[in-house]
Amino acid sequence: MMKKWINFVFLLTIVFGLKAQNSYVVGFLPHYRFDYVDDINFDAITHLNLAFANPDMEGNLSFENAPIAYTINKAIDNDVKVFISLAGGYLKPEWDLAWQSLMKEENRSEFIHKIVKYVKNNNADGVDLDLEWQYVTPLYSPFAIELADSLHAHNYDFSASLPGTYRYPEISDEALDAFDWVNMMVYDLTGPWAPGNPGPHSPFSFAENSLFYWKLQGLDESRLTLGMPFYGYDFSDPTATDTYTYRYIVSFDEAAAQLDQVDDIYYNGIPTIKAKTQYALDENLLGVMIWELGQDNYEELSLLDAINEVMNQAVSIEQAASADIKIYPNPFDSYIQVMIEKRASFRILDMQGRLVTEGELSKDLREINGNIMHPGLYMLQLNVGGKILYKKIRKI
Repeated sequence: MMKKWINFVFLLTIVFGLKAQNSYVVGFLPHYRFDYVDDINFDAITHLNLAFANPDMEGNLSFENAPIAYTINKAIDNDVKVFISLAGGYLKPEWDLAWQSLMKEENRSEFIHKIVKYVKNNNADGVDLDLEWQYVTPLYSPFAIELADSLHAHNYDFSASLPGTYRYPEISDEALDAFDWVNMMVYDLTGPWAPGNPGPHSPFSFAENSLFYWKLQGLDESRLTLGMPFYGYDFSDPTATDTYTYRYIVSFDEAAAQLDQVDDIYYNGIPTIKAKTQYALDENLLGVMIWELGQDNYEELSLLDAINEVMNQAVSIEQAASADIKIYPNPFDSYIQVMIEKRASFRILDMQGRLVTEGELSKDLREINGNIMHPGLYMLQLNVGGKILYKKIRKI
């Protein structure tokens, strides 16, 4: 979205309609969670990435022998595109050996032929390449370039999942250009590998830093999706960190859905997921990505439903302008003026999704007291007649 200044006044705008409908919602689903496929709201996603297919030494792919036909057909029946996601963050030793052998020049073409055939035989729409960290070798780029050529020749799409703020030095510019888009994995700033480093593993600021980083690498925002976690880490034990699904976290207390931290457990709750989704729309990203759908709460506390709500309730630039909503000054020092013709409620969240202050606005009271806030970035949320509007604001 284009941010417009009018006489140093920020115009609050949110994208809707064609933009929201064209935005991707890419949901990963690992093979060990295929049993949850009937619980997923397929109306809320555009792409289903099946994770993870790995080869044997002959290049034959499988999801650890898990059946995939029912899951694929479920997606197809709901007009959702299916991607075969390759590799993953952890490879068994035999998979690692197979990948390093099959990506060699003398084996590469035959392996790629088998990948394309696997996609075709399973009625999929594309491939996501998810080789990570130590598995990314000098063989990565030549393999990705040749795989892209073969997939595109058959009208299949090709994406990659890459860290939020790190580009593997083995990925050449040509290889990066070969991907139709990149799923930014904007999570795991800390985790089980660092039990002595507790804290948020996917704060809002990480989303901003990731977008900035990949744009510096030459990727347009229209080729990026913003990855968001449906899980959290428990740092209560300084020697070992546990991983919990969002579903598990909120099962003990529904109020946890509105937070990003409960005791020593850090995750993303509904407000932060909504704010990140809106950020992806505001910045004209291709969309959002989820790791992973099987970790969601499938009832009224669903994070996927929260994403879908933002996608479907935003208003266009023209609609926002006609509503005559103006916010100033921004950045602000003590007070924010909200010029609005209708009554509205407001909430201000910090970049970790925590509520800072809330209240009501009317023609007689259009001022928000910012003196209780520390300098930094915040998200202003306005509820105007049931429409939720978001605006990033800065306290100086």
